[in-house]
Amino acid sequence: MKLKLLALSCCLAAAFTAQAQIVVDTPSESKTYKPTTGDITTEVSVNLEYGTFLNGGQLRVRKFTAENKALRLGTSLDYTYSKMDAEVYSSTFGISLVPGIERHFGGTNRLSPYIGVELPIGFRTSKYETDHYTVKGSTAYNSSADRANFNIGLNGLAGVDYYVAPRFYVGFELGAGVRYNKYNDIETTFKRDLPNSSQELEGYHSISFSPFSTGGIRLGFVF
Repeated sequence: MKLKLLALSCCLAAAFTAQAQIVVDTPSESKTYKPTTGDITTEVSVNLEYGTFLNGGQLRVRKFTAENKALRLGTSLDYTYSKMDAEVYSSTFGISLVPGIERHFGGTNRLSPYIGVELPIGFRTSKYETDHYTVKGSTAYNSSADRANFNIGLNGLAGVDYYVAPRFYVGFELGAGVRYNKYNDIETTFKRDLPNSSQELEGYHSISFSPFSTGGIRLGFVF
């Protein structure tokens, strides 16, 4: 009799434990990890190799117009000023905008693979000045260092987002693209009276094709 009661107790305990597990697990399975229509995400890149944030200096925002489609916009802005001597300095300024679109696939409850295209557009200015001359379009005399330019490209890309928690994800992205650069003329103006008080290094065009990747992981939040 005691054995029967013990066996019955064990069965009831097992059933209760299983039921409790179902009750606990069910809400977890019903959580919404991925973005839905109308959600906005923002993200940065973390370069694990060099321990730096904002890989490439770019911030990115996405707007999900449907559960499987998102519009995206990346932007970066940089400015440097270097003073080498009392009368010697160089400066650069650059800005870029990268609009694009993504198509997401089913994946899993947490995994969201996607493909997309983007159109990077940017320009850069540069200047170098001493007490003898001023260089516009470069950061060195008679050189193409940090040459001022305008650029536009077209990239195809593929990536994946993994939602480690509701509304928070990590990801990776790679792709390849073509880029057109229009490099500015480099103009050097001398501050003292000389037979040739200025000189110019003519600009040029270039087209390149190359692969790319995030160089680390992407960290993002859904709002």
